[in-house]
Amino acid sequence: MADERVRVEGSDGVVRVVLANGPGHNVVDFEFGRQFREALAGPAQDARALEIVAEGPNFCVGGDVRGFAANPDGSLSALADDFHACQRLIRGLAAPVVIGVQGWAAGIGLSLVLTGDVVVLGAGARLRPAYTAIGLTPDGGMTATLPAAVGRARALDMFLTNRPMGADEALTAGLASRVVPDESVRDETDAIATTIAAGPPQALAATKALVRSAGGVLTDAHFEVEAKSIGDRGLSAEGREGITAFVEKRRPAW
Repeated sequence: MADERVRVEGSDGVVRVVLANGPGHNVVDFEFGRQFREALAGPAQDARALEIVAEGPNFCVGGDVRGFAANPDGSLSALADDFHACQRLIRGLAAPVVIGVQGWAAGIGLSLVLTGDVVVLGAGARLRPAYTAIGLTPDGGMTATLPAAVGRARALDMFLTNRPMGADEALTAGLASRVVPDESVRDETDAIATTIAAGPPQALAATKALVRSAGGVLTDAHFEVEAKSIGDRGLSAEGREGITAFVEKRRPAW
């Protein structure tokens, strides 16, 4: 039986995917990818909020470089494709994704962080692309998602010099949503996921979709998309319940 790399927990609408290879710093290899993909294709599909956290001192230090060294003729493209399948599942979720990070998130670990809708960093967290340090180029969509998160100039600085980004800089740059004490990462991530899961699921999913479709650019077409969306939500059972509950001064039943 394969070692446990990924564990699924959760209740009340939260599906928590735990990277469980803490002693191995949650390195990514084909076995990790298989277990992660099963969690994302299975339990995560029913989530009202998906939470991704990790055990051990580091969130994820990237790919299994020792494995690459032991099998230099193995295809890194195949491993990248394998993990990209996981990321496509995350990006395809209607439910918001909350990610909590402690220690290092490097290489594909940073790519995973960049798939989050809400990202909580411990104060001691460190983010690093890492690829060029071993003569590789980034994968996991990072050449698109990192510039989108922190800007082209800062992203290229990180790619080309391989410098790490600390939690405070990540917050200022817009990559992180919140920075909390290291010992509070799990509690804060749990609390955010629980809050989201208790909210109106269709409205939250539609809001997430609007933000993603805009890509940070406001156009006349996007005004039209927003107008249609709020109209649809107002006519929905969820929207009617929210408006009625507000008028009646009670908690809505989602």
